[in-house]
Amino acid sequence: MFESIVSAFKRAARLGRPARSLKDFDISSLLDRPQRRIDLRAASKLIHGKRVLITGAGGTIGSELARQTAGFQPAKLALVDNSEFNLYEIDMELREAGHGASLFSSLTDVTRIEHLTRVFDLVKPEIVLHAAAYKHVPIVEQNRCAAAQVNVMGAKLVFDAAVRVKAETVVFISTDKAVNPSSFMGATKRIAELYAQALDVAQSETRFTTVRFGNVFGSTGSVAPLFTRQIAHGGPVTVTHPDIKRFFMTTKEAVQLVLQAASLESGEKSIVSHDGRVFVLDMGEPVLILDLAKRMIEASGLVPGKDIEIRFSGLRPGEKLFEEIFLDTDKLISTGADGVLLGSPAMIDLPLLNPRLSDVLKAANIADQKALDEAVHALVPEFSPALGEGQGARQTPR
Repeated sequence: MFESIVSAFKRAARLGRPARSLKDFDISSLLDRPQRRIDLRAASKLIHGKRVLITGAGGTIGSELARQTAGFQPAKLALVDNSEFNLYEIDMELREAGHGASLFSSLTDVTRIEHLTRVFDLVKPEIVLHAAAYKHVPIVEQNRCAAAQVNVMGAKLVFDAAVRVKAETVVFISTDKAVNPSSFMGATKRIAELYAQALDVAQSETRFTTVRFGNVFGSTGSVAPLFTRQIAHGGPVTVTHPDIKRFFMTTKEAVQLVLQAASLESGEKSIVSHDGRVFVLDMGEPVLILDLAKRMIEASGLVPGKDIEIRFSGLRPGEKLFEEIFLDTDKLISTGADGVLLGSPAMIDLPLLNPRLSDVLKAANIADQKALDEAVHALVPEFSPALGEGQGARQTPR
């Protein structure tokens, strides 16, 4: 498979046009660890014959959630996305794979409560997988009000709707950037985590599972597709900083672990009660982005620094040198499932959380960024709005 990557890159470079999409490659061969062999029997039991709703179903994670969920034969699979083209692509893919009978696709914005209410009332999902979010750190830094509407209000509306229809399980797809966040995107995801945690404790019918993980190799907006395009066009390959590191996981592996984490909380022998804890995916050792760039250039049959220049562009607004998947105070424990750990991040009870959350949403809805920054900082004190305003964001030591 590695040879196929090499030949693909060579052909693209020779012809002077972009290489094939990374999804055509076995990109796991560019990582230093083997993918896990994950037992998904519990996930199959969780989903089989159930009504499942996926938000952000056209995105990188959402579409893979849709593929794997469809394979477990749910009674109904509702795909929710606000991008017509992305929704069309995953809808057609699943219909061509023979899943059309259970499929329901809805062009719905998670920030539109009337539209979201209609979908939840039609589907009455038993399982909700919430992947919809704005996630590109520099873009979110420049569009904070819009991002807060989607990442905070959208999550709140989805979670509230799930409780209202008495869904059994809600799985919230979070990120390592929610830990000690230097970016506004990370701060908004942490707020959504706080709301999921508070709801999990405040009621007993719907279980909320939050799953954190790092970068998905090859996802939209990530470095791997960028490097592929830059190599195919003869360079330069741009790396923000020589010391920057990231955790990486393939899309398939990340989604398998998400479903495994969700299924750990089902059944009589649940390891977790309604206590607002958060699952953390073990992503192995972080990858030096400079090394990744060099390996991708070499995989194309070219020589870094000779055939393809590597240029350092500087840290972007809101960007850290090193990401964290948990804090030392989280006290991670083993779940017994390979690759899935359980943490206990700080919580805020719902009566105390709701007024502060209202401040965030009010500021976002009237596009008052100053008030929004203050409200977000009040909820997530470790986030400083000034960190994302210029180059050289927080450089977290390891």
